[in-house]
Amino acid sequence: NARAGDTDPFYGVMSQSHMSSADWDLMKWGRLGSYRQPVAWGSVDRGGERPFRWDELDGVVESAARRDIDLLPVLYSSPGWLTSDRRRLPVWGKRPIGEWKEFVKKVVLRYGTDGTFWSDNPEVPVRQVERWQIWNEPNIKFYAHPVSAKLYARLLKISARVIRKFDPDAEIVTAGFYASPPDGKGIDAGLFLKRMYRIRGVRSSFDVAAIHPYGSTTKQTLERTNPIRRIMNRNGNRKRRMLITEIGWGSDFATVFGTGSERGQAIQLDSAYRKFLANRKRLKLDAVYWYAWNDLPESVKACAFCYQTGLFDPQGDAKAAWYSLLRYTHDI
Repeated sequence: NARAGDTDPFYGVMSQSHMSSADWDLMKWGRLGSYRQPVAWGSVDRGGERPFRWDELDGVVESAARRDIDLLPVLYSSPGWLTSDRRRLPVWGKRPIGEWKEFVKKVVLRYGTDGTFWSDNPEVPVRQVERWQIWNEPNIKFYAHPVSAKLYARLLKISARVIRKFDPDAEIVTAGFYASPPDGKGIDAGLFLKRMYRIRGVRSSFDVAAIHPYGSTTKQTLERTNPIRRIMNRNGNRKRRMLITEIGWGSDFATVFGTGSERGQAIQLDSAYRKFLANRKRLKLDAVYWYAWNDLPESVKACAFCYQTGLFDPQGDAKAAWYSLLRYTHDI
């Protein structure tokens, strides 16, 4: 029912590299209304008495606000001045908990309701951050060490208290749980969430649950999404919303998530979004974030999956998947 030109927050994306003004304009023209922005703790908080470094994040917040795009920041990654392991959740003692709380407080007071960024930049249309995602994929070894539902639940509860204290209108989003980690690399998302629910206070510590249901087919992706909704319903969170904060398929054959061609990627995107929309009401699904906006050049070191999962190639030219997505956002 949106007017022509309006962005639609159901359609989200995240980028693997810096978004240019032209990228943001194209995203707005394409009517994609949600953008997920990783915020590594150490990228803004340099530790000690040194001032926070906001410039880069300010640019992202402003770019999104000027184009009517909702921003979902992901707060994650312990900084080098605190620990030698970025995956270590900052709940192992008084100091890391205190430092994390201060970081969360400052970022919320800057970009949330009545945040200082908006009062300091009155020429920027106010589009405050309304949802905050806490950490990324804590159920796999690449982002959490050790992988522990108990430790992540503690971080989530601590973060929720801080955010709600300084911005009562904000919503807390769980980390996007990686649906089905390879053997020995983590804990399945459903089991991880079940273990979290056993911990007192978890049920009220978040407003929205997130999942990364990567699968080789649309059917498998939906099968990996359903358990999260089912477990929430069984634990008294039937009314809580859901997000798919990462999903994607590549136009290569480098991984099981590759389709082998640009046409194959476009067909798979179409299949997935058709199924997401058909199940949107049942899942209480607010948005789906495609990973990623752009391909990466081979000169960049990245995961095998990352090189050809974009809607645009490394030169910025649109791939077939972009036009496949436009059929939904522009009804063409």
